[in-house]
Amino acid sequence: MHRAEEIVQVVPLLGVRRLERRAFDYRVPAAERGHVVVGSVVWIPFRRREVRGVVVAVGASGEVVSEKALSLRRVTPEVIPADMVRLAERLSAEYLAPLGACLQAVAPPVTRRERRGAEERVVRWMTPVAAAPPGVRLTAKQEAVLAAVPPEGAPLAEICRRAGVSRTVVAALVEKGLLERGQAHAAAGPSVSAGWVPPAAAAGDGPRLPVLNEEQRRAVRTLQAALAASGPQRVLLWGVTGSGKTEVYVRLLETVVAGGGSALVLVPEIALTVQLLTRLRLRLGDLLAVVHSGLPASLRAAEYRRIAAGEARVVVGARSAVLAPVRDLRLVVIDEAHDASYKQEEEPRYDARLVAWWRVEEAGGLLVEGTATPRVECLAETPQRVRLRTRAGEGSLPSVDVVDMRREGGGSVLAPRVRQELDRVLARGEQAILLLNRRGYAGFMRCDVCGEVLMCPRCELSLTYHRSRRGLLCHYCGYQTALPAVCPACHTGTLGRGSPGTERVVDEVRRLVPRDRLFRLDSDIVTSGARVHDVLGAFAAARPGVLVGTQMVAKGHDFPLVTLVVVADADTGLYLSDFRAGERTFQLLTQVAGRAGRADRPGRVLVQSWNPDVDCIRMAVAGEVETFYRQELELRERLGYPPYRRLVRLVLACRYEERAEAGARYLVERLQGHLAGDELRGPARLPTLRGVGRWQVLIAGRDPERGLRLAERAVHSLRVPYARRGVDLLVDVDPQWFL
Repeated sequence: MHRAEEIVQVVPLLGVRRLERRAFDYRVPAAERGHVVVGSVVWIPFRRREVRGVVVAVGASGEVVSEKALSLRRVTPEVIPADMVRLAERLSAEYLAPLGACLQAVAPPVTRRERRGAEERVVRWMTPVAAAPPGVRLTAKQEAVLAAVPPEGAPLAEICRRAGVSRTVVAALVEKGLLERGQAHAAAGPSVSAGWVPPAAAAGDGPRLPVLNEEQRRAVRTLQAALAASGPQRVLLWGVTGSGKTEVYVRLLETVVAGGGSALVLVPEIALTVQLLTRLRLRLGDLLAVVHSGLPASLRAAEYRRIAAGEARVVVGARSAVLAPVRDLRLVVIDEAHDASYKQEEEPRYDARLVAWWRVEEAGGLLVEGTATPRVECLAETPQRVRLRTRAGEGSLPSVDVVDMRREGGGSVLAPRVRQELDRVLARGEQAILLLNRRGYAGFMRCDVCGEVLMCPRCELSLTYHRSRRGLLCHYCGYQTALPAVCPACHTGTLGRGSPGTERVVDEVRRLVPRDRLFRLDSDIVTSGARVHDVLGAFAAARPGVLVGTQMVAKGHDFPLVTLVVVADADTGLYLSDFRAGERTFQLLTQVAGRAGRADRPGRVLVQSWNPDVDCIRMAVAGEVETFYRQELELRERLGYPPYRRLVRLVLACRYEERAEAGARYLVERLQGHLAGDELRGPARLPTLRGVGRWQVLIAGRDPERGLRLAERAVHSLRVPYARRGVDLLVDVDPQWFL
C-alpha cells in the first residue's frame, strides 16, 4: 500500500480515442514528493515509450494501488494553471474528445531539448552589425533578411520565417560582416513572436491616434460600459467593411491594460493581419504576444511562459490562442467572427468562439465578436449589438453591379465589361482585386466525347488541373498525375477544362498588366506567413497593380488605392452539400466588395454570376443585409438547422466501405428509440477520401444537451467494438463542414 502523496493520477498527452478520459496511477519519486500538484507536466513510461502527461489528481484512483504501479520518469517545472485544466476537462466533455488531446491543447509546447531532458532552452540569435562594411553587394534575398531583422536582433528561425529564406542566406550575411551570431534563452526578447515595427511605421514621436467618428465613439463608450459591468457580457460589433472596427478594438485593449487586466484577440489567419499587428505593436509595445503554429516550438514555449507569468498582457493569435494561459482575463475580441476557420477540424474539434465565451464566463469579462457579416447563429444568440453603419475616414461604400454571364460571358473568364473597367483602373494608376475562390487552372477535366470527368483514385473528388505543374492534383489527399493525352475512359476524346481557377485568371489578366504588377494570393503560391507579407507588400507598392486570389484576398485588407473589385465567379460555393452555402456566399461577396473604395477614391465592384437571381447573390449585390438574415433564420427554423437545433455529426470510416455502412445503420438503430424522426438524419454515404469509405449519421437535437449526451453514450459504448472491426467512429459537435 502507498500513502496518498506517493501516488498521482496522470493523463497521457495523447489523442488516443480508445483511452477516452482515463487517468493512470503513477508513483511519485521520493525526491519529488510535495512538489507534484494538479496541473504538473510530467514524463511517464507508457506503452513501451516515454510520453508527456498531466497530473489531474493527487492520490490513487482506487482504494488499492498495485505494487506494479510505475514511477514518474521526470517532473518538469511547468504547471498548467487550474483554470486551464478545468477548461480542458470542459472541452473533453463538450466535444466528446479524449481528455489527453484536450490537455495537450492547453499544455506548454514541448521542445526537442525538453524531450531529451535538457532544462536550458537556448536559441540562435542574430544581431545586425552597428557599422556595416562599405561597398557590400547584396542579393534580393539578403536584402530581405536584413529588412526582417529588428535592431535588437531576433532568433535565426524567426528571421528565416519572416524573410522566406533558408539558413544559408543568413550565413552568407554573417560572412559578409552584416550580421553577428549569438545565443539567447528562448524567453529573451519580447519581440520574438510579437514581430517588430518597420522603420517607416516607427518614425516620429509616437503613434498618431486616428480620429474617431461619432459612431465609433458611441461604440467605444458602449463597449467600455459593458466591460465595467458585473458578470460576463457578450456583444456583437456589427460594422460595415471599413467602418473602423479595428480602432474600436484597440481603444478597448488600451482600457483593459490601463486597468491592470489582460486580453485575447483572435484572428482567422495570423499571416493576413499585418496591419492589425503593426497597429497593436505601436500602441502596446512589449505587452503584446503573438502565438501561432508557424513559430518554432522553443519560441512558442517562451511566449507561453511570458503569457502565463503575466508579462504579455495582450495575446493575438489564430484559433488556438483561445487556449493561451492568459491571467486576469477581462476581454476577448474575435475579429472576423463569421469565419469558419475558428472551428478546428482535428481532435479536439472545438469552436474557438464558444470556448472564448466559456473563458469570459469564468473570468466575468467581455466578449466582442466583430464582423461585417455576422453568422446566422450569432444573430440569434447575441442580443447585445453595436452597429457601425458608415465607413470611417473619407471612404464610402462602393457601388456594386452584377455581370450576368449568361448574356455577357463572351467565352472568357472575365466578361468584356470587366476587362474594359480593369483597363480604366490601370490607366489611372490604381489597383484592383480579382477574387475566384478556386485554385489551379481548371477545377476539373472532362472528356468532350464521353463526358468522363477525371477523378482522384483515392477520393471521390474531381482532379484539378494545374498548368504550372503540368498535371492534375487532388486538393484533399495530394494525389498527383500527369495530364493524359486522350480520355482514359474512351481512349478517343480530348479533355476539356471546366471551372476556371486562379491560374486561369492570372493568365487572362497578364495580357492587360505587366508581369511585375500582377500578384497572386492562394495556398498554391503562399507557403508561409513571410510569403504572404511579401505578396501583400509588393502589391501595396505597385502603381498600378492587380491582386488575384482565393478568399484570402477578402480578409481584412486595407489598400487605399483599390478602386475595383471583381468577383470572377460568384457561384463557386453556391451548390455545395451544405446548409450554410448561401450564407457563406453572401458573406464572401460582402467581404470582398468591402476591399474597394476605402479611401477618398470611389470604389466599384463587379460580380460575375451565372445565377444572379439567387437570393444570396441578389441580396449581397443590392446590400439587403437585414432581409437576407431574416430570410435565412426563417429557413433554418423551418428545416431544423442551427441556431434552432444543435448538430452532432457521427462519421463511420473504414477501408472496407460495407463495414462503415453496417456500423452506421446499427448506430441509427441504437439512437432511433431516443430521438424524434426529424432529429435523426441518415445514415448517408459520404465521398471516399484517401481510400477510406465513410458514412454519416447526423443528430439535430431540439434539446442541445440531450442530443449531445445521447451521442456521448453511443460513442462510449460502440467506439471500441467498432475499432475491433477496423471501423473508426469520429465525432464532430457543431460541425462547420460536411464533406
